Amino acid sequence: MELSLADFVLWVLVGSFALVGLCAMSSRYFHARAERRGLARRVICRLCLHAFEDSSLGPTVECPACRAVTEKGRGRSLG
Repeated sequence: MELSLADFVLWVLVGSFALVGLCAMSSRYFHARAERRGLARRVICRLCLHAFEDSSLGPTVECPACRAVTEKGRGRSLG
């Protein structure tokens, strides 16, 4: 099979567009994954409403602003 110059240029263009699309999709995926990890580590103090990130494994964390003990996780109540 002989490849003409027009066919070669077409394949190079199609390949480069596919590569750019693949890079864009992978970038969006990794950015969304990092955002989800950040939201999972985010804690809001129940007393002063200070928002901060904590990566410790314990169920409670001390607020750096007011030193109140705050529960981690989505199941905490606001009352």
